[in-house]
Amino acid sequence: MTEEITFALDIGTRTIIGLLVKKEKKEYKIINSAVSEHQTRAMLDGQIHNVAEVAAEVKKVKEDLENKSGITLNKAAVAAAGRALKTVSESSEIDLGKSRYIKNGDVNRLEISAIQAAQKSLKRSDKKEDFNLNYHFVGYSVSSYYLDNMEIGSLVGQRGKNLRVDLVATFLPRVVIDSLLSVISRVGLEIDHLTLEPIAASQVVIPESMSSFNLALVDIGAGTSDIAVTKSGSIIGYDMVPTAGDEITEKISEEFLIDYNSAEKIKCSYSESEILKSRTILGEEIEIRREDIKKAVEPELDDLTQSIAASILKINKTPPQAVIFIGGGSLTPELKNKFAEKIDLIESRIGIRQKDDLDNVVGEIDNINSAQTLTPIGIAVTARETKNRAVFIDVSVNNEPINLLSISKPTVADALLAADIDIEKLAASPGMGLTCTVNGKMKVIKGEFGHSGKLLINDKEAEFDTELNAGDSIICEPAKPGRNAEALVKDVIPEKDIVNYNLYLNGSKNRVGTEIYQNNKLLSPDSSLIDGSEINYTVPRTIRDVLSQILEIPGKKLDNKKFSFCFNGKKEEITDSFYIIKENGREIDPDRKMEDNLYLEIEEKNTLGLTAAEFLKSKGHKNINFVFNGSRLNIPDKIWNLSVNGEEKDLHYKIKEGDQIESESKPLKIRGVFEYINYNISKSMQENLIIEINGSKADLSAQITEGDKLYIAPDKK
Repeated sequence: MTEEITFALDIGTRTIIGLLVKKEKKEYKIINSAVSEHQTRAMLDGQIHNVAEVAAEVKKVKEDLENKSGITLNKAAVAAAGRALKTVSESSEIDLGKSRYIKNGDVNRLEISAIQAAQKSLKRSDKKEDFNLNYHFVGYSVSSYYLDNMEIGSLVGQRGKNLRVDLVATFLPRVVIDSLLSVISRVGLEIDHLTLEPIAASQVVIPESMSSFNLALVDIGAGTSDIAVTKSGSIIGYDMVPTAGDEITEKISEEFLIDYNSAEKIKCSYSESEILKSRTILGEEIEIRREDIKKAVEPELDDLTQSIAASILKINKTPPQAVIFIGGGSLTPELKNKFAEKIDLIESRIGIRQKDDLDNVVGEIDNINSAQTLTPIGIAVTARETKNRAVFIDVSVNNEPINLLSISKPTVADALLAADIDIEKLAASPGMGLTCTVNGKMKVIKGEFGHSGKLLINDKEAEFDTELNAGDSIICEPAKPGRNAEALVKDVIPEKDIVNYNLYLNGSKNRVGTEIYQNNKLLSPDSSLIDGSEINYTVPRTIRDVLSQILEIPGKKLDNKKFSFCFNGKKEEITDSFYIIKENGREIDPDRKMEDNLYLEIEEKNTLGLTAAEFLKSKGHKNINFVFNGSRLNIPDKIWNLSVNGEEKDLHYKIKEGDQIESESKPLKIRGVFEYINYNISKSMQENLIIEINGSKADLSAQITEGDKLYIAPDKK
């Protein structure tokens, strides 16, 4: 066959049509045609059931054309039934981890991921509907691309982080393709071009000038009615109704007792005459009125038109702008007006297209009704106008044989899809990260990123879009995922916040430092970090912080309360606390910065508050110890006269903010000892006392000092 001539082959349920078509300028010329009818029910509802018998009829058509044209035919353009097509809308999204420029490989991976999602979706629906068909992926079309949630025309060359695609993937059952290939192979042909019957028919029935309209194309064949709906220049959906012209023909045959072929002629000649003649199976000649035919087929016609209308509305949701019928079944009596009732369209919006309606096709097809010629013509036109060609090759993926079907040059991506290899396993994936909150703030430790997988063709590196040849060996090495994140608690705490000190308190050594709690459990900084945990820690910065930790008391208890008052006309300011903290005997500020190896003393007071006696110690007040008549006494070394705000007070008075204190003191004498112990001695007794200090005679005015031994007794003279 020369390059200028296309051999188009339409293998229908009842009829096989072969055409040799040549394009001359803008016209398509039918050079030769051949038609053969199946002698048995070798095909049912558009599916080949007996390969040998169908191949025999195809061979007749091929040889007939070869004889007429003098050309040896080696390749044929064919079409698969649209009823078997499955379309799946699917989306896929990938995150690049960080914003960068988008490469072809990124887009390929994104699209393949969506196609694989469509495959999985199709498998789920097959299982749900109890289908057992194995599908070939044959192509896809992108609906939309998105970059960082914004729709965009093309991704390659753009900069971003998050990619998404919405697409429609197309699948054909393997049994449809395999049986078609088997027939073609048996008659010594190769596939030159593979298309779908609805696509082929629409190529010639819906010219470019009509492509923007919302149209439904219905091909009513013998066994099935194939439906395609177009909108804005593309096919938006397909369907099949398992009812077609055969049901109408069989009803005529049954009603008027005539054979199937005679009934078919009656159906196709319905509009030509009011009375049609035929012969019954008993040999009797009969005349059949058109009105009787209409009445006989009305129930079947109701079912057919109702099913087609429901199918169109399922795809399009609303009635389309127009409906175009093609195929032999489009000549069914009263089809248009009956269908108009079912879909709510005026009859003028419903058309029946035949070969004579095509402006750019010349030549005749003998022995076939004109309405049946549109699909084979469409196959020829599609083959000439489409650059893509169906390719069937055998390759291996990871040493497993794979048969590829593609309506273009197959690529590595096609092989991976056919081998059902999850494309996501080729992408480097990071290990699981760790998250936690540290003092209320979120912290994340990322896992290792991992290493991307490898694609090799015949031991050489390849990409998803690398084209394949027969016999190629593809090796797919999955990616190595990154290791999950591991960390210690100290990894999420700043190094400066992990401190340790030695503190000597009242002579005892203490080790103190940062206190860390994970999920309310105290632990060391070297403990393992738990994913999702809550970390809380405190850092001892001051002496107060450290003592609070050691003594296990609130830090406020170490507060120094300052207040002022007047003492003998002079303003005094003192500090009071439950605890007195000293270094080398001197009181220190608890808010002083902590240092390592401090030596401190701490004294706890029973109550908060300062007595006059405690204050007077700073003014030289102290207690002395001496022995009185054999008993040890501890009393102030001075006698203090105290008034607060004009009232006399004793030394146990607790000083308050703003007090006005007046006080005077005098040395402690023997007379004062009696006053202190509240022992009154009359004047007569004072004159008759024996008084000795340290064994020496003394009188009541003698001063008492530390360690003295005082003896007093009545004089018995």
